[in-house]
Amino acid sequence: MKRTAALLALSIVLAGTPAAAQTDDSPAVTALGAVLFDPAADRVLWGRREAVGIPMASTTKIMTALLAIEAGTLDDTVVTSRRAARMGGAGLGLTVGRRVPMRSLLAGLILRSGNDAATAVAEHVAGTEEAFVARMNARAAELGLRDTHFLNASGLTEDRRHRASPVDLARLADAAMAHPEFARWAGARRLAVPELGAMENRNELIGRYRGATGVKTGHLAHAGYALVASAARDGLTLYAVVLGSDDSFDDAARLFDWGFARYRQASAAGTNAAVTVYRWADAAVALTAAAPVAGAVRRDATVRRLVRLTPDAPLPVAAGTRLGELLLVEDGMVVSSAPLRAAGPVAASAAAAEPDAAAGRAVQDALRQFVRLRAVSAAA
Repeated sequence: MKRTAALLALSIVLAGTPAAAQTDDSPAVTALGAVLFDPAADRVLWGRREAVGIPMASTTKIMTALLAIEAGTLDDTVVTSRRAARMGGAGLGLTVGRRVPMRSLLAGLILRSGNDAATAVAEHVAGTEEAFVARMNARAAELGLRDTHFLNASGLTEDRRHRASPVDLARLADAAMAHPEFARWAGARRLAVPELGAMENRNELIGRYRGATGVKTGHLAHAGYALVASAARDGLTLYAVVLGSDDSFDDAARLFDWGFARYRQASAAGTNAAVTVYRWADAAVALTAAAPVAGAVRRDATVRRLVRLTPDAPLPVAAGTRLGELLLVEDGMVVSSAPLRAAGPVAASAAAAEPDAAAGRAVQDALRQFVRLRAVSAAA
């Protein structure tokens, strides 16, 4: 009854916020805010209030762990403060003065959602939890998380200013999962943690849902159940985020089922892959993709890999100069794109040649410019 009242109160707070466009076959989820997210294309496949800040409980700890990793503190030993030892809620049983390896604290923070561990980590990395929170919000801004605001390192608060949107949490989780140790903790069903013993993952999808790889659970009485989840099948990685849910694991599984049934992974090129050649009358250079061009596309869609070239690039050209763009297109809609850059330098034309030859080169280059202005071609 208390959970129902809390969720009702939260729904009133969010009332009037327009929901994302949904199809007739939308997944049946209970969450007040949710998203199914394709990280390869930075694309929302389905959402409900996906860009609205909502209390996110212990999913906060994704940022706490990320900052500790990025600070280069993995090999440190952390001494538990009185403040950390007195943290309520879920904990690892830390006592004042106890010395614990940072890796063990982070594993316990992810697997068992230790609030004491979150505070101890924050104080060790930044001196005080307040200073650490400032870093959390600065890092959120750097990652482009526009609807996220942190008040502490654990998520243990009833202050509704401590919030994140579902899509922000998906992007944050993707940044964290890029670190192998974080991914190992988040994806372990059971782990022997030095100094702290064996731990079971609170994320019930791990080991039970096919392809589940992470990430972090959360719950507060006023906020309901939260889950940031990831799963991968057949080369396609998706994130499902549910906030204010009656059953976060069932909601996330429904989102994944919906996504994997409808989408497949498509790729136009990987980073630094040679895509095409840019030509002048008497010179040429290979163009490579500056970033991966990939994303989820509907299984029944027509998918094309297209190239758009700069029409009139003058010589000389330095290595790395942007000379075009590679597009992954699904039924006429751009899913993903990346600049195409010169793989090497191209010198200016040699000393002036005969007037007729120079005029011929000018005509050839003018024709190429005309074609590039009017056409987007299939990539070679």
